[in-house]
Amino acid sequence: MCTVTYIPLDSGNYLFSTSRDEHRDRPDPLPPKKYKVAMNEVCFPKDPVGGGTWILSNSSYTLCILNGAFTPHKRTPPYRESRGLIPLHFIESGNSTHFLKNYRFDGIEAFTLVIVSDKRKEVEEIRWDQENIHYRKIDPRKPAIWASAPLYTREMQNMRKKWFSAFLSEHPLPKTKDLLKFYIEYGNGNPHSGLIINRNNGVRTGSICCIERIQPKKKMHYWERGIHFDQ
Repeated sequence: MCTVTYIPLDSGNYLFSTSRDEHRDRPDPLPPKKYKVAMNEVCFPKDPVGGGTWILSNSSYTLCILNGAFTPHKRTPPYRESRGLIPLHFIESGNSTHFLKNYRFDGIEAFTLVIVSDKRKEVEEIRWDQENIHYRKIDPRKPAIWASAPLYTREMQNMRKKWFSAFLSEHPLPKTKDLLKFYIEYGNGNPHSGLIINRNNGVRTGSICCIERIQPKKKMHYWERGIHFDQ
């Protein structure tokens, strides 16, 4: 949920990926599998602590949630519920209009939710800064990258944009294996600020997930500690 990319391909296809940076003491997530959510078949890796996820996909949407909104925020636990449940609530709501209207944002820690709609061919972004909701649509024809505000300074976020631009100049129509290479081989190799981190405070990159939409199929690729899962 920490460095997220969206890459449009031809004919409404796309690649969507995220790394997950988490403290090494947190239990490992369950590998991706299919679950039923509000009568929808949804695929996601599951967090055994909160019961939610940071990325999911079904026939209509691809969603990813990042910690934080625009800038680092002051944590004031306890919170009403885990942010990992928000992608599931979105699927239950049906669309962004209903979600924005009906979801209780109060008592939830700051987050950024990125939504790719397959049917409407839209990319949407919802940010909650613990006071206000910020919604915008993003041009689905252009690549985009996000990074977790609490973990990465503005300088580190700008570095990621440069690395992403360099990657796209070398891979204008990347494959899934190329996107995995982006996380592993691009960046500065610094364990504190690179695309793969392993910080002294125990926060490390634990997994990388890529959703590949090549119509009419959609596939989730998931790498954790050298093991590759497909769904």
